[in-house]
Amino acid sequence: MTTNMISWWFDVVSNTTINAANFQAIKDHVGVFSRVHPCNENLLLDGNLTEWWGDSEFINSWNEPLQAFDSVKILPYLVDIDNSTMMHMVMENSTAFIKDAVAIAKEYSFDGWFIDYEDEYPPDSDPNSENFAAFLSELGDALHDEGMELTVCVAAWTPLLSNYKTLAGSSVDELQQMSTYAMSNPADYEPFITDYFSKVGDLDKAGVGIGVYYDGGEYEQEWDEDSARAFIQYVSKNGGTRLDIFRLLKDGAADWPKADWWWDVLEEFVHENSD
Repeated sequence: MTTNMISWWFDVVSNTTINAANFQAIKDHVGVFSRVHPCNENLLLDGNLTEWWGDSEFINSWNEPLQAFDSVKILPYLVDIDNSTMMHMVMENSTAFIKDAVAIAKEYSFDGWFIDYEDEYPPDSDPNSENFAAFLSELGDALHDEGMELTVCVAAWTPLLSNYKTLAGSSVDELQQMSTYAMSNPADYEPFITDYFSKVGDLDKAGVGIGVYYDGGEYEQEWDEDSARAFIQYVSKNGGTRLDIFRLLKDGAADWPKADWWWDVLEEFVHENSD
């Protein structure tokens, strides 16, 4: 039986009060948190992972509370970048980079790593995505050897990263996309999801994005309970088993997800195949 899963992104550098509120939200609704992708923006990305080794006190401040949730897998941001020049620095140093990535994940008992890549500044020079896919396979295989996972989110509006077939053919465990964050209109999301699923092929790899902040708070309202439920039901109807949520932020203002009905709708998705 296939288990539906939901991944969540959130920042861990804002302040300890917000972190604590985020952790409480996870505790209160742990059933809809399959994976979490904490983002540590304190770290520079210059082709290596050196700074991870000198920041243990801060890393433990958010990792230890997350480790308390036995059912939640922790895959922190390994790469969060929209600069292809910097991404190529990582890829050119892949052997050392991957060795370090595996060692760091083992050091902190992470369940793997998460990559968020938007090749916008400048556009990537690899139009067929083959170099990036090869890097993902090298990293994914190394993580799999240690019982860990690799999840990747891509910006579907760029030529490199909309090549879902090539990227999904790599060793990634889940390929997420950002284009559906505000697609509450069936005329928009139905053809997109159908095309996306056909290209990814393995639907257990295909993560469909939802922007929970488009619910009428700080951003224009796209989602209400009915449209969110219809969207998620369409994902399920077409065999989809993965959602990725941007993002968890319990700051007392934005408070994403702000509407309580989100929790009910997401619970329905997670438990859909549990009977």
